[in-house]
Amino acid sequence: MQMSVWASLKLNTWASVAVIAAFASRIWLKSDDLAGVPRVLVAWMVLVPAALYLRAIYRWARSLDEMQRRIQLEALCFGTLGMLFIALAVDLLRLAGFATSLTFGWEGYFAFTYFLYIGGLVMANRRYR
Repeated sequence: MQMSVWASLKLNTWASVAVIAAFASRIWLKSDDLAGVPRVLVAWMVLVPAALYLRAIYRWARSLDEMQRRIQLEALCFGTLGMLFIALAVDLLRLAGFATSLTFGWEGYFAFTYFLYIGGLVMANRRYR
């Protein structure tokens, strides 16, 4: 089952909104105009589109057939567990005194997880095709 470009764009709309909200909140939080509760709300404004993105992904995954669900699950596990391993390795290097300035931020973790997911998707598709 191939997914059209339009369907893919529609599925990832909330992810795009979350990224835009994240950039906006970072810019907004650099100024000292906000304090207290409004500052927290600006920092958390990315959570609403992120939650809507999770809901869209969940609904999409539920619409897949059994084989596609398995492929997506394997790719997702590879991406998340691979990122967990990378985060652990970097944290251990930091603990040992190396790479003290290396930090990903949530955007970096998201990007690394996404690229590992794509790698897992390629591997899973090779196995089942």
